[in-house]
Amino acid sequence: MPYQVTVGKILSLLIVLGYTALAVRAGGIHGLKCSAGLLFPLALIWFPEEIGSLTGYFRSGYVNVQTPAIIVSFGGWLFLVGLPVLLYFATRHG
Repeated sequence: MPYQVTVGKILSLLIVLGYTALAVRAGGIHGLKCSAGLLFPLALIWFPEEIGSLTGYFRSGYVNVQTPAIIVSFGGWLFLVGLPVLLYFATRHG
């Protein structure tokens, strides 16, 4: 299947670019380096079928069942949006 640009992919890219702009503004080049961690959730959102179809031996053990793409994508959105919101409320003072 050819690569398709979806609303979810565009929205996730815009969110990553926004996080990166905030990180660079707050921490300069160090903030840019830290924003490299956003590539993991972006990959989960953009390539859920490919990542979900991975099976075999991994560091954590043997995986013999494919993960549905919707679950992989949901995990990406959870890391990209849910985790920062949770951290914001957990570290908010007062």
